[in-house]
Amino acid sequence: MLSSFLLTWLALEERRKTQTFKPGLFLIRRGLRLWPLYLFLVLATYAFVYLKGSSLGISALPPIEIFLLFYSNIWISQNGQDFLFLLVFFWSIAAEEQFYLLWAFVLKFLSKYLKLVLFLMIVVSLIFRAFYIEKEPYLFFNTLSYLGNFAIGGFAAVLAFEQHPILKFIINMPKKVIWLVYLFLGILLFGYFSWFMSPVMVIIEKLVFSLFFAFIILEQSFAKHSVFKLGRFKKISYLGQLSLGLYCFHGIVLTIAKKVFGNLDTTDSNFEVFLLNPISILIVTTVIAVISYEIFEKRIHSLRKHFYPKTSSRTSGV
Repeated sequence: MLSSFLLTWLALEERRKTQTFKPGLFLIRRGLRLWPLYLFLVLATYAFVYLKGSSLGISALPPIEIFLLFYSNIWISQNGQDFLFLLVFFWSIAAEEQFYLLWAFVLKFLSKYLKLVLFLMIVVSLIFRAFYIEKEPYLFFNTLSYLGNFAIGGFAAVLAFEQHPILKFIINMPKKVIWLVYLFLGILLFGYFSWFMSPVMVIIEKLVFSLFFAFIILEQSFAKHSVFKLGRFKKISYLGQLSLGLYCFHGIVLTIAKKVFGNLDTTDSNFEVFLLNPISILIVTTVIAVISYEIFEKRIHSLRKHFYPKTSSRTSGV
């Protein structure tokens, strides 16, 4: 949803300044952001399993083309996820790439009907989730299940770009009301397994949380009376630049950590399970992500500056 918000906003700004939108440049920028690290880890994993897999007892992997052609999420929903976890979680990158292709087409040829397209995406997503409500892998992995999330992000961008009355309401929202919205979100998260078990709630679950996170984006970006502004903290903003590395490397760190912690003679106390182990994993993942970003990713990301229309705005780290 965040990705959809950012990309839709940038596309609208590009069209406002240049009177056009160039999908080729859009896809190249997306590729330079995601592909290098993603493809490196996929190829490195397959090479490692080919060379050392049998001695480590690693079972066969799925066809590599499902990752190279970005349809691993569809494959997993149909064939299961009984293979290396560090590859399984790449399903969401596949879903993102499929959305980018759709969105490049929509922004180029259907921009006049953008709100209608966004509405239809929500409808299609809800129908899909209702139809496959008994098939959890389809609900979790299939891109159609997430069309509503992408649509809500797009709607939030349109509301912000057009200075819609809803945005003006959020801009002037009292701090007490903002607190109440966050409190209600916390209640939903805390009682998730009680609230979202019925068929109707399962169908609308992603839509509900997308609306809350759309509010968070707009509130953090525009509200005058926010309780706090995360963007004021430079280290948190830097984590945004590390987001791809944090995502891509956490699967590797978790896979190794599971084996390391399993071999340690520990008591599995609540302190270890809920505090020590997660913090250790987060620190290691962050250190690896920083090294990857500073040595490898940042240099490639800098190439994106050559693929913007000359007068369009640019957003670092998106």
